[in-house]
Amino acid sequence: MFHESDICRMLPAWRKAAGIKQTVLAEMLGVSQSVISNWETGKDSPNKRLMLRLIDSMSASAGQRVEIDQMAIRTSPAVRASFDLDGVRLVTASQGLRAAWPTFAKVGNSRLSDHLVNEASLFLHDTDFLKSARRGEVAVITAVSDRHIDLEMDTPFLHRWTAVFRAYGTAMHIDMSYEPCAPNTKKGVEQAVMFDDLASA
Repeated sequence: MFHESDICRMLPAWRKAAGIKQTVLAEMLGVSQSVISNWETGKDSPNKRLMLRLIDSMSASAGQRVEIDQMAIRTSPAVRASFDLDGVRLVTASQGLRAAWPTFAKVGNSRLSDHLVNEASLFLHDTDFLKSARRGEVAVITAVSDRHIDLEMDTPFLHRWTAVFRAYGTAMHIDMSYEPCAPNTKKGVEQAVMFDDLASA
């Protein structure tokens, strides 16, 4: 088993092999470039959550987990989708989403972050929230909306959505599930749960 200092000592060589600069890694993890530099020089070490993301990034397991999770979503009859937090790009749409919301399922690799509206925009247009998400601090968000983007393909219908934030090494995906709700359901954010909230419960 590697010690934290071993991981930090191997970090520069791994970055060089992967072609990732300190600034890029810092943005992926929601920290500053100086934080990465301090890890690599031994002046500081990552917290437990960020250490696990580094270990995951430096191993082959992240890619395998992405493939398994995407296969599970793709074949699901539930209305689900996975988005890359970077630019909010659709990674995978479930069978259920393709059947229920065919036009939205065709957004492909488009960058949706500039088109977010309503409850989704409250979180994903908030710089501090995005940094928290990249650091792996955000667990789940639940809200009721009638649409998510201002593009014509997003056919409005009232629904409850749940966003689960999943880290795959340096990548962060949002696993979204959608379900219709009663017409009198109030729109808005129902809950935003951080991992620290779960640990203290």
